[in-house]
Amino acid sequence: MRKGLKKAAVLGLSAGLALTSVAGCSKKDNFDAEAAAVTVNDATVSAGVLNLAVRYNQAGYESMYMSFGLTDPFNQDLTGMGTTIGMDLKNQLATEMTHALLAEQKMSDYNVSVSDEDKEKIKAAAAGFIAANEEEVLKEMGVTQEIAERYLELITIQSRVEREMCADVDTEVSDEEAAQRKVQYVLFTPESETESEAVTEQESAEDTTEKVTEATTEAQTGSETETEAQTAALTENNATKTQTASETETEAGETETEAGETEKAVTASADGETEAQTKADDTDASTENETEVATEAETETEDPETAAAKERARVHAAEMIEKIKAGGDFEETATEMGKTANTTTFGADYSLTELVTATDGLADDTLVEEPIETASGYYVVKLVSQLDREATDNAKTNIVNQRKNDRISELYTEWTEDGDVSVDSEVLAKITFDYHLVLPEEEPETSVEEETEAISEAKTEAGTEASTEAKTEETETEEVQTESATSAKKKEVK
Repeated sequence: MRKGLKKAAVLGLSAGLALTSVAGCSKKDNFDAEAAAVTVNDATVSAGVLNLAVRYNQAGYESMYMSFGLTDPFNQDLTGMGTTIGMDLKNQLATEMTHALLAEQKMSDYNVSVSDEDKEKIKAAAAGFIAANEEEVLKEMGVTQEIAERYLELITIQSRVEREMCADVDTEVSDEEAAQRKVQYVLFTPESETESEAVTEQESAEDTTEKVTEATTEAQTGSETETEAQTAALTENNATKTQTASETETEAGETETEAGETEKAVTASADGETEAQTKADDTDASTENETEVATEAETETEDPETAAAKERARVHAAEMIEKIKAGGDFEETATEMGKTANTTTFGADYSLTELVTATDGLADDTLVEEPIETASGYYVVKLVSQLDREATDNAKTNIVNQRKNDRISELYTEWTEDGDVSVDSEVLAKITFDYHLVLPEEEPETSVEEETEAISEAKTEAGTEASTEAKTEETETEEVQTESATSAKKKEVK
């Protein structure tokens, strides 16, 4: 039986939900909502508050997962990393609540407070949420007026403190630092006849996997954007150490040998120099020979069908370039060849370095006159502009937001290390996913005042936007390759 959880636009509780059962044994009877789930110094977040945070995030993404045909997403290991989405979500939100407590303890340092008026709004928002939903649904979620109020208070404080935590971040970014160039491109992907038959079946599965992976990341992003305080420590390069030690031993051995043969070296210096040069020449010849052998081996091991497919892709890319050089329009020529011209922008740090190198120093509206070889195929590229104004301004915003997010993460890391922080794993284990919370097909209108909803939105200003845009920038390469590769696979190169 489905029970509707009506929409209430309160701080972080603004999704309309529907509840259904999942096969399995519920542990809610053993769940103590008053137990300390997170402890920071002398303060705690109750299991009930953490559970509410988990349930809201569950509802925010479960509809998406189920649209991919996943019937029990939070109990599945979709990434192959040995943990379920539910486990990752609980851990991320435990960190989120840890940061919320730390922010509450530091709020006076930043002159942040919660006024009586704020408290009344929080109380009214929580009451509205409780009143709008059926008792059975609220019981399943374990939500009470007190729990809802405490959750809303914590995230309100956290959002305000985080704005102050990054208030001193440098917001000046030059065009040079943020410069984004704009290009048109077509990718000719090597495709053998056997691969062409198999790729259609693979694409559907790959597309679903990619979307699920992105959704998994997004499910954590809401927490990670404000909670991800851990900064990876730089590790020593052991290989470099080993190489250095080896070189040191070699040099010591050579020094000892030279000391033992000094007299011979003095009496036959000319011969020694000649011999040394001969050895150097032999070494160079040997290196060149090894390179040639490696290249030949690589060529010999390459499947003939693959090599032929790569050559066909290169020839077609070169053919398109010649047609454009003869006066053809980029997009029209691409269409004539069964391709779709795409447009993208990127900076100097773009992961497809071949495209960056090929377009360095070109004037605006210039065609790259040779196919650009990459791991995924051959690109035909036309530089539209070295500095795209809109994309560059967006990059500036991303850079500033990332600086803010980094600053917030640094402070949370510092505070966590200096404090006494713990998370009760037994409490986390009792937060199970034995029912679905999903968005209904139709959401009722909100009845909570806009001012209350605005407090919730403030929570994301310091971190969410920066992390989301950074994620988009990180995956831009994959999107470019996937989009163009898919086009190349669906339309056989002729």
